[in-house]
Amino acid sequence: MGVQAEWSGIRWEISPDQIKPLESIAAKRSVSVERNEEKEGEPATQTVAFDLMTIDVDYTVNRGATGEDPRSVYGAWRRLVGTYAPFYLGGRKFLGDLFLLTSADCSDIIMDGSGNFQECKISLKFEEYAQEASGLKAQKGAATELKPGIFEQTATSAVSVGPSTSQAAGKIPTNAGM
Repeated sequence: MGVQAEWSGIRWEISPDQIKPLESIAAKRSVSVERNEEKEGEPATQTVAFDLMTIDVDYTVNRGATGEDPRSVYGAWRRLVGTYAPFYLGGRKFLGDLFLLTSADCSDIIMDGSGNFQECKISLKFEEYAQEASGLKAQKGAATELKPGIFEQTATSAVSVGPSTSQAAGKIPTNAGM
């Protein structure tokens, strides 16, 4: 039991407090090759560049299992599209430094007789965020601006739990025999 993954303070975990496991996660790293033919005495060229890495995540929100309203959870994800933050998997940063949430989809919706969501599958797509190289900066007058998420990992392990630096400094051991 524990935290499987985390992004911008949102955790997928199995614990006494929360049952929100990842169903699937997929990562992609690819390269693009551009070849230019020889033109008027200039030699042919070939440019090779890495594409931005991507992460796809799927999980199910079930009102009975989590107590969360699946429709509200999906709405929260929709509002986070355009946010970038580190993606942690198993307590460590996964792949690149920052990942931008590029889409949030809701499918396999199960409703009760009143139209309330009881369960849905949420699919998220993240893309590596390289601020200078990505060209993803919002233009003036754009309705959407890219925004930073939470950069600190909120999940802790038993190994990392301890007093703060100020608490530790206030408890300097003393030797009564000296």
